[in-house]
Amino acid sequence: MKQRFWISIVGFLTTAVLVLVTLLFIVREGESALVTTFGRISRTTDEAGLYMRWPWPVQRVHIYDTRTQIWSGRLEQTLTSDGKNVLVGLYGGWRIADTESFFQSLGSMERAAAAMEGLLRTYQHATLGRYPFSALINTDADAFRFDDVEDDILQAARAEALERYGLQLDFVGIRQLGLPESIAEKVHERMRAEREEIAERFRAEGEGEAIRIRAEADSRREQLLAQADAEARRIRAEADAAAAEFYRTFEQSPELAHFLKKLEVLQQTLESRATIILSADMEPFDLLRGSTPSTSGSESP
Repeated sequence: MKQRFWISIVGFLTTAVLVLVTLLFIVREGESALVTTFGRISRTTDEAGLYMRWPWPVQRVHIYDTRTQIWSGRLEQTLTSDGKNVLVGLYGGWRIADTESFFQSLGSMERAAAAMEGLLRTYQHATLGRYPFSALINTDADAFRFDDVEDDILQAARAEALERYGLQLDFVGIRQLGLPESIAEKVHERMRAEREEIAERFRAEGEGEAIRIRAEADSRREQLLAQADAEARRIRAEADAAAAEFYRTFEQSPELAHFLKKLEVLQQTLESRATIILSADMEPFDLLRGSTPSTSGSESP
């Protein structure tokens, strides 16, 4: 009797749990729930919590992840406005914004990913077809227009994604950029030619600067030489004037000139601090005997 009682309790609890499972559903954070009644949409909610429902087949609950989904596309060959082929790979982020529209148009996350890929690919070709090749690949960083391209694709695809699929496109960017082999070779040749042109310009500017510096140095050298030559001429003129004054003095007193010359020779000889044995009568050593020139031209004992 007691065993039957516990079996009944367990059976009752199991039945209650099964009934609750069929009558309740949970919506977590980052999820959205859509409830259909006999296949028709009856209500939607994106607030986390515990909700009641009628059991299947009366009602059915569809739970969707409303967090941002990251999409990364493969490289696609695209034609620019000037007829150049480029390989562009996009990435993007999208999420469910209108659960009812999403359910009616797509119904699953897999179909949503495929739809967004096709939509972004379409607008990628349309947008890049309005931009020249130089806006994507250029040696001048200021000529790049990646931001404009990404923004144009985002704005164009966002409106259609929300209207057709109930999806909110949050961001779009260029993930990878490449060139077909034939185009890459031409681009490399052009870039090499541009670099060589820049190098040649720098060399020409360097040579011009070197010529200017040498010209300034030569001019400065000539100026300094001219100043030095003028200074030398001035000094020689002053020296010649002083020498002429001395010559006039010596012409008036030859004995004095002779005496000074002997005195100079004697001074140079004695500065060597050498021992010399000579006759005191030899010039200029006769000065050591005390003989001096006479202003009248005769010697005094």
